[in-house]
Amino acid sequence: MVEFGEMKPYGALPVPHLTPELIGLLRTGRVFSLAVVYREGIPVPEPMVPYTLTPRLRHGDLINLRPASAAAEVITMAAHTGTHIDALCHIGEHRDENDAPDPEGAVYMFDPDSRGQRADESVTFRGQTHLTIDEMPPIVARGVLLDVAAYKGVDRLPDFYEITGEDIEGTLARQNTTIQPGTAVLIRTGFINMIYSGNPAYGNAVAGIGYEAAHLLLERGMILAGADNLTVEAFPPWDHPVHRLLLVRNGVTHLENMYLDELATSETYEFLLIVTPIRMEGATGSWVHPIALA
Repeated sequence: MVEFGEMKPYGALPVPHLTPELIGLLRTGRVFSLAVVYREGIPVPEPMVPYTLTPRLRHGDLINLRPASAAAEVITMAAHTGTHIDALCHIGEHRDENDAPDPEGAVYMFDPDSRGQRADESVTFRGQTHLTIDEMPPIVARGVLLDVAAYKGVDRLPDFYEITGEDIEGTLARQNTTIQPGTAVLIRTGFINMIYSGNPAYGNAVAGIGYEAAHLLLERGMILAGADNLTVEAFPPWDHPVHRLLLVRNGVTHLENMYLDELATSETYEFLLIVTPIRMEGATGSWVHPIALA
């Protein structure tokens, strides 16, 4: 449990500190909004509950406030709705006694001090108790956009497309971009333009990074992976190989359902990324409104 104002390292994320190097990323003062708009019909992974907004108070309902008036609503949505960030307790991995993946083994989550934290020892009726979203500090980091769709010469990558290490290298070369230790990497696939279309491919035939690409990015020093799709990684397969590599084995979180088109159109490939998760005790993720400053 964290106290008000407390910040500490969280997986691969450091306690934020605005260094001269980060300030040096600000060249034009332009601010980019990287979040989608939450509205009914926004897709969520099954079997999570859908987004709903219901008016609770309408202007004029509260007579005792007159001549003032107020309106308010009730919103229901899963923590993994719209533009959101995953807590490290969101994904676990079934393992055997030798720490190898095993569908019949116990579930372990990321733990920097051991082979993993057992999931069945880390939950109560109030929610998760290990590396929950309230422990995640604000993120202030160098961000890099990898416009893989542009590198491949398309507006949107094909359904099911698995981004390879070669794609990552080619995109970096095309953009003259580097990934350094401490970098947040945002991947543009073009999929975000289907988010409200009802196309089942948005959730069931996702183009995203594969295991090879994720491993390469880790080696270069990536501390956060984001994408303009539902899952960051390519789906299927359904066994979450990239989630397990990044979140469970290396403490690298995910930002999902990001809006990256404006960054891509302006060819803004390097920027200061700011993300502020909501401190919800026991939760496995948080809705966020990331911004890029360039």
